[in-house]
Amino acid sequence: MKITFVVPALNLTGGLRVVSIYATLLAEKGHKVTVVSPAAKRPSFKQRIKILLKWKGYRFNQKFNSTYFDSAKYEVKILDRHRPVVVNDLPDADVVIATFWNTAEWLADFPESKGKKVYFIQGYEVHPWLPIERVKLTYQLPYQKIVVAQWLADILKAEYQQQSVVIGNAGDHSLFRAPTRKKNKQTTFCMIYSPRFMKGSQWAFECFKKLQNKHPDAKLIVFGMEVLVEVIGLPEGAEYHYQPEQDDIRKLYSRCDAYLFTSSEEGFGLPILEAMACRTPVIGTKCGAAPDLLKSGGGVLVNVGSTNGLVLAMTKLCEMGSGDWDKMSGVAYREANAHGWYEKAVQIERNLLLSQ
Repeated sequence: MKITFVVPALNLTGGLRVVSIYATLLAEKGHKVTVVSPAAKRPSFKQRIKILLKWKGYRFNQKFNSTYFDSAKYEVKILDRHRPVVVNDLPDADVVIATFWNTAEWLADFPESKGKKVYFIQGYEVHPWLPIERVKLTYQLPYQKIVVAQWLADILKAEYQQQSVVIGNAGDHSLFRAPTRKKNKQTTFCMIYSPRFMKGSQWAFECFKKLQNKHPDAKLIVFGMEVLVEVIGLPEGAEYHYQPEQDDIRKLYSRCDAYLFTSSEEGFGLPILEAMACRTPVIGTKCGAAPDLLKSGGGVLVNVGSTNGLVLAMTKLCEMGSGDWDKMSGVAYREANAHGWYEKAVQIERNLLLSQ
């Protein structure tokens, strides 16, 4: 097959990482794959003046990063500037895949020669900072729809009367792995920092500070895309890593006794599987794929926004004996290894073939 993925811009989000994995695996299976992306945003005249004058410490953050697509075994076409993808930007193909709401909108009027249209949905993008009505209209477009979690399929069916195929995400077991280990004497938690409220980073920080009242020796490791001065509310003594490489992220997971997944909204939550593949149990909110992935016992589920629940779960990990932690770590590892990318790629391939 000739397969085209259309992405909104290259960056280091989990959704783009998933696209890069599928593009690689489909290319390895002999398909001709192309990824098409707008170029990076350029600062406006007003923004350039702010940069020049260093106005109130202003910093232009374009968030364009091609890391996941470097050394690709397929074609990566970056447009001349940051603009919508138009029909002449795409090669003729058998299948063209929208990967975000605006890319689905771009493809709406493209001819069949550009490929059968598929909408790969990794989150429910009905957010106040986006044009909500336009986003909703994309879910009603007559594309084949593939979603990463059952809750997304349920929303499409209930709200939009749309059928979809559920293909959950997986873990990169060649990268995220760790030998068996013992629980740390100083209980250590790790998490990803995000300034977005829906990710729950500030809430996690507040809960960790409450935990320290009873367990002052508890340790927190944080990593993220923001420079340290932009990380708000970081607990005193916490260890922060700015834009770590993937192998370094593996090492961070492997140093910890539990990963904190604190989102209030999430399509899937890929770090859950990454941490579990490194034998790290997860304390996770009932959000995204966490309820499905943790039901086997590889962590602790808490209600979204329940401060008492999150503090109690962290307390449980601090007071857990090494034998019980060993069991939870082993369950987490086995659950992660039950979800492999190759098997997911086979499912994607099968559904793309059926879409033609």
